[in-house]
Amino acid sequence: MGNFLSHPIEEKEIDYKNYEKISYCIGSMQGYRLSMEDAHNVLINEDQSIIVFGVFDGHGGDQCSKYLAENLPKYIFKRLNHHHKSHKNQNPWSNPQNVIHLLKNSFFKLDHDLYSKQHQFDLINCGSTGIIIVIINSIIYVANTGDSRCIISIKGKPKTLSFDHKPNNMSERVRIENSNGYIINNRVNEILALSRAFGDFKFKLQFLQNTRNEYLQKNMNNLNKKLIHLPPELFQVTVEPDVLLYDYKVQNLPEFIVIACDGIWDCFKNGQLIQLIRDKLVLGWRLNKIVEHILNTSLSLSNHFTGVGYDNMTIIIIPIQVEGQSLDDWYKLMINRIANEKGLN
Repeated sequence: MGNFLSHPIEEKEIDYKNYEKISYCIGSMQGYRLSMEDAHNVLINEDQSIIVFGVFDGHGGDQCSKYLAENLPKYIFKRLNHHHKSHKNQNPWSNPQNVIHLLKNSFFKLDHDLYSKQHQFDLINCGSTGIIIVIINSIIYVANTGDSRCIISIKGKPKTLSFDHKPNNMSERVRIENSNGYIINNRVNEILALSRAFGDFKFKLQFLQNTRNEYLQKNMNNLNKKLIHLPPELFQVTVEPDVLLYDYKVQNLPEFIVIACDGIWDCFKNGQLIQLIRDKLVLGWRLNKIVEHILNTSLSLSNHFTGVGYDNMTIIIIPIQVEGQSLDDWYKLMINRIANEKGLN
């Protein structure tokens, strides 16, 4: 099979952290890909009142995803944490609209910063998805560009907190075709299987209708200034994220959050993954063992003809611990709840 290893790289990076108010487990694996193009990052402030998770699934190289993992969560975190410290009595992040505004602007800024790195990297054909999860007090914010995905478990049922950006989605198709692009085989201009992404600048320069590659190469410096001022609806492939939020003080308390790249979602439907995690929790499995099992299962589902199971894989599971609840308390709660549902108690 072209562009894939004959035998997968099965070594896994597992990061399992347990703090007073927040815990998480991250697992990633290269698999059959020639290189690892996924990247991720987590930032938590001192009192654990602001948490930022980021997952980035690169394509055409790892330059975009690595740059984003290093810089996008950090940029968002610094802005959130600075104002959190300096506005203790009147915190601007108590207004969800301010957080949404910050997240959207951060995606545009980092995409523009990536564009300015053209002299360092060849980013015309390199891109990355980006999904950022911010947890402030009881509100979960999810900003997503691309087809990585965030779901939460509500009493064993999945609730999706992001939309996959695929070219065949009607709203995406309208933007692409209005920008003189086209879709064949579910790909933008027969090339890209995503309709939103960081990088992939050749799709973002298609608005210049009477230009050719020579002109673009000669005028990159001038285009650099124009790029950030253009409305995203002019781009065949835009970086603009959808931002959804979930406040579990006024809605049902989630059991846990799952964030993963499409290498995982190719192998599992939302409900299947929630069910698998809960089935292992009731057996007393810890999150690190569950994450490792999910990665192994995804690899075992690899199909030479469909390509399922051949992608890089990254997954994060975040238990939702209420005030004063330890991770051990959360495990006990989940075991009892699931056991009661199954009639095992």
